[in-house]
Amino acid sequence: MPGVRLGGKEKCMNEKIVLKNGKEYPLVIGGTSSTPTTLRLIFQTMEPLEDIVALFADAAATEQIKTVNEDGSTLAVYDGYTVLDNPKSIDDHYLITPEQYGEDGAVTTEAVYGRVAFLTLSQPGVEAAVEHNRADIDFLAVMTGTDL
Repeated sequence: MPGVRLGGKEKCMNEKIVLKNGKEYPLVIGGTSSTPTTLRLIFQTMEPLEDIVALFADAAATEQIKTVNEDGSTLAVYDGYTVLDNPKSIDDHYLITPEQYGEDGAVTTEAVYGRVAFLTLSQPGVEAAVEHNRADIDFLAVMTGTDL
């Protein structure tokens, strides 16, 4: 495509997400948004959707997600978003960075398009948290010889 660079290692957005297991993905502009119960991610990837879903469905990998900048400084930390929700999708032609214009109106930098994944994670419900705590208590009871 003339004038369009497909996503890759271009200098456009230097922030990335880093999962608890160390896996990193470059973010697009506005690639994270959160509420107290949900975290929405839009990041660049060439991996198949099935591989991404398998990784993000692993609560151990997503129990802490950081947004870091190009020098490795942490910009944000998202704890406890471990439940992968819908939608889970890929867009092969997503606008990574828009074109830039000079003072004369001429395009100075072409738009960059690339492949991105859209994911939504949420905090586990109360039942899941209670079940997790119950398992921890049972384990501690067995290890300490305490009769519940």
